[in-house]
This record gives sequence, structure tokens and C-alpha cells, in this order.
Amino acid sequence: MAIAAMIMAILVAVEHFFILWLEMFNADSEMAAKAFGVPRKLLKMPEVKTLFGNQGLYNGFLAVGILYSLWVVPAAASTGVTLFFLACVMVAAVYGSATASKSIIVVQGLPALIAFVLFLLV
Repeated sequence: MAIAAMIMAILVAVEHFFILWLEMFNADSEMAAKAFGVPRKLLKMPEVKTLFGNQGLYNGFLAVGILYSLWVVPAAASTGVTLFFLACVMVAAVYGSATASKSIIVVQGLPALIAFVLFLLV
């Protein structure tokens, strides 16, 4: 069970690194337009690119936090710190689902919830 929890948490981190890349370095692409349901013309605006870059940075912090909690934080605190970062992802997914796109709750929130539950069962 511990291995499954760790793998799932790593997958959540990888997903957020992908979101970082998409929002910070590929924000005006067709892929981003499709992923975020926003016209590509809008994504080419400098102000929008700046906002997406900022969002991407926060997604990167979540990813780094999860990996940090797994491999750097001492074992006694590792689970608690991992649960904290997974909870942050879930809160962000709920907010994003309520304000931006309903699919965020499934795409980002569900993997984080699965990892969270697996860590609780370890």
C-alpha cells in the first residue's frame, strides 16, 4: 500500500509539473487553448500569458512540495507533509472547478484524493 501511495503522489507531482510547463512555457499553444477552454487569441495576450505563468509557478510549487515531502522530509513527518500538499492540490481543484472548469475536479482533484486516501491507509 505504501508503494501505491508513493506512486500516486508522484503521478500528482508529475501532472503539476506538466501544468507548470503548459502554463509557463506553452500558454499560447493550441494544446493550452484546448486544455483550458480558452480561445488561442486570448492566450496570446501578454497580460494573460503573465497570469498563466503565475499559475504555472504555483503548480510547480505544489509538485516540488509533494516530491520534497517524499524524499527530503524526515520519515516521521513525511506523511503529514505529503498529506498537506495533496490537500492543497484538492483545495485548488475544488476552487478551479467552481470558478474555471468543472473538469478540474476530476483531472486534478481525483488523483490527489486517491493519493491522499492511500496515504491515510498506510
